[in-house]
Amino acid sequence: MDATILWLVPIAYFIHILEETPRFVPWAKRYLSAPSTFGQFVLGNVIFMAYVLAAVGLAIFYPGEWTLVLGLSTAAWAFSNFLIHASLTLYTGEYSPGVVTASALYAPITVYIYATFLESGMVSTFDIVASVIIGFAIMYVPTFVQVWRGKKNHLFEDHASQKSE
Repeated sequence: MDATILWLVPIAYFIHILEETPRFVPWAKRYLSAPSTFGQFVLGNVIFMAYVLAAVGLAIFYPGEWTLVLGLSTAAWAFSNFLIHASLTLYTGEYSPGVVTASALYAPITVYIYATFLESGMVSTFDIVASVIIGFAIMYVPTFVQVWRGKKNHLFEDHASQKSE
């Protein structure tokens, strides 16, 4: 087994961006307060894609314990993005742009990648845990900071007021 299956992450991410692009900013402004412009949306995706491509490239072309952990973290990152889309779709009752590709691609690809790596013995249990922590942190820390900087508790306050009306 080699690490080339990690290429599934940037491919899925590119398809995911295509789903999000036309509708994500207006939706996010309503529920998260960020990104508030298309430029912010593009910049965020460029930064995340750079991380995904660099991490996957390092894992594939320079395989070692920590480059494999970093490469695997991209799958955890994708899965954490799936969790955001799925939970917000369920919470708001409204389609979260990106939920289809996150559900159809991110979730099964992540399970496949982690199962393959575990079965191969290329990484340890510690490596798996470290990759999940890194991937989730890369997704959630900037997301929560961006939301906090926009309007604190925007999602919960606005959604609660919409439900009570």
